[in-house]
Amino acid sequence: MKEYRYCPICTTPLQEGFIAGRVRKYCPKCDFVDYKNPLPVAVAVAVKDKRFLLIKRGLAPSKGTWGSVSGFIEIGETPEEACLRELKEEAGVSGEVVKLIGVISREDKEVYGDMLVVRYLVKVGDEKPTPGDEVEDAKFVDIADLPGYYFDIYKDLIEEIQNGKEF
Repeated sequence: MKEYRYCPICTTPLQEGFIAGRVRKYCPKCDFVDYKNPLPVAVAVAVKDKRFLLIKRGLAPSKGTWGSVSGFIEIGETPEEACLRELKEEAGVSGEVVKLIGVISREDKEVYGDMLVVRYLVKVGDEKPTPGDEVEDAKFVDIADLPGYYFDIYKDLIEEIQNGKEF
């Protein structure tokens, strides 16, 4: 995350002070406050026939690891729209948001810092996954073949899908 030394509005050197309950950098000339807000991220936990769609990340953070489709929510789009856009961009498939799984806070120490992550269960159609530009691979995986950390994160959801409660 960019660390300002000078005000991005008037170029005055920033000072530190107690503002809105925290120590923050601010501009004594124009009252700019350098608020550090989390980046909004949408995640698609995509499922077809009780199989989970995983992508192998082609870029940092966590390059080379398998996980769910995810990406930043852009200005002018809803979290649901971002979720489905990222699904198409990263895995080449379309889907339908079934439900909100939850919203969590995560810290990425490798690149992005604090993130607000909005996770959705998505029902995927019959398209074959095709990796996008930022992805090394994309495939559907049986529940038994999911990475161990995936079970820790989505244990309740996996059980619901195994028992046919969601689809």
